[in-house]
Amino acid sequence: MKPTEFVKVNSQFWGEHLKSVSEHLPGSHGRELVGPLLYPRQLVLTETPDWNILELVGVSKEFRSLDVRRQKAAGIDEYFGAAKDQAGTVVVLRNDDRYQDATIATEYGRAALDSRYPSAERIIGRELVGTGESKLLSFTPGNYTTLERVLLASSVDTSVRVRWTFLAIAIHRSEPADKYRQYLQQLVNEAAHLDPIGTLAVPRGQVEELLKAEPFGATYQHGLHKTTVGEFLQQHEEILLSAFSATQLVREPVLEAADGTSVTPDFILEREDGSHIIGDLALPLLETGKDGKKRRRSTTAQDGVARLTQYGEYFANAENQAFAKTKYNVEVTDPRKLLVLATNETTTEPGIELVDYDTILRLALAAK
Repeated sequence: MKPTEFVKVNSQFWGEHLKSVSEHLPGSHGRELVGPLLYPRQLVLTETPDWNILELVGVSKEFRSLDVRRQKAAGIDEYFGAAKDQAGTVVVLRNDDRYQDATIATEYGRAALDSRYPSAERIIGRELVGTGESKLLSFTPGNYTTLERVLLASSVDTSVRVRWTFLAIAIHRSEPADKYRQYLQQLVNEAAHLDPIGTLAVPRGQVEELLKAEPFGATYQHGLHKTTVGEFLQQHEEILLSAFSATQLVREPVLEAADGTSVTPDFILEREDGSHIIGDLALPLLETGKDGKKRRRSTTAQDGVARLTQYGEYFANAENQAFAKTKYNVEVTDPRKLLVLATNETTTEPGIELVDYDTILRLALAAK
């Protein structure tokens, strides 16, 4: 199937399917649903040398026409976050394998979910956990693989990558468009009536209040390029506090050192257990340079990891810890280092946590 055919089939199929669900299910079966029905916001269509990959991303409280983003990746392993030279595999995917409401993780990644992301417990589902530093997924020449509401937790040494997939489908490029469309229709037909594929129902109650926040509207990431780091943190404060079981968010602290230099992480989170997270946003936001001009910040994991390393070095100094305590009333000694991504990148730098934007939204909902 040519990339242009892949775009056409997905745009038409998912637009029609999700529109039909939104017009029918909440009205006629609203009382039978566990709570509000959420929809994806964007189709991400990725071309690799051997595979085409569809992913539905974004979490919106109402259905709007899906935006389409096309991109290329060097390979399917790279797309799903495998580091180079990883031996072993947690799950070998064969022809027409499907995983729904599950967690696929390395042993270290699974332990990190327990200790660092308490709300993940509510979305673990079926567990598939490997040993050592295996890559999570291995794609054999079979034609189809579907991951629906699957949490992926990979690791290299002490670095962790956590990623929640709303819906991802990998199809070998040898498959023709008509057979792919038949496969999509089969997925729709086999799904439970009150749990249509490509949607997520969340429990009523506190979560409904959280859904009123702007990030769960219909804009998703599209307004980020006009948003400053400070504005983003203001809009997402409740979401970040919920996702990381935190009680306090310190926005853009200016942390001065004894030698006159300073570092400015995007945020510090103080968690309920008294521990801290130093975070940076590798998102397409605006930041203000030393000349006072606003410019788009780098979204690469490499640049973000370099900044996090600086923050870790800053807090290794007792005088710097005392400064942060005096100025911001946070007693930071051994903070976690977190990078929020909008891409599928990974890192081998020890002690770094990578979490994508969608996963934070999902963890925040699970916390309620």
